[in-house]
Amino acid sequence: TYVSCEETRHFQCWQVDPDPSSPHFDTPEVTKLGEEGGNYEAVAVDDTNPRQPIFFLTEDHEFGALRKFTPPLSPGKTAGWETLHDDGGIMEYLVFLNHETSDKPPASPR
Repeated sequence: TYVSCEETRHFQCWQVDPDPSSPHFDTPEVTKLGEEGGNYEAVAVDDTNPRQPIFFLTEDHEFGALRKFTPPLSPGKTAGWETLHDDGGIMEYLVFLNHETSDKPPASPR
């Protein structure tokens, strides 16, 4: 699947399945990434651990946030369509303290 960031109308991140044989083919769904909506630009995923992917989301704004979303762990199964739709997970934000250092605030459960 892939995620499309919509910058108009709903201001969300939609998961889309390009496989015509998939039950999700004609039904894109809003993901947990978009939260309440925003001016999102891009999504990247680190799927080094297939049971615990980590998603990164940028905003299309001069001072837009860089977010890191860790979905709830799926014990015993590989991440799938539901990974971006299940309740829970942790959203973190990268915070720049000044021009030379950065820090991230404590993780907040979703």
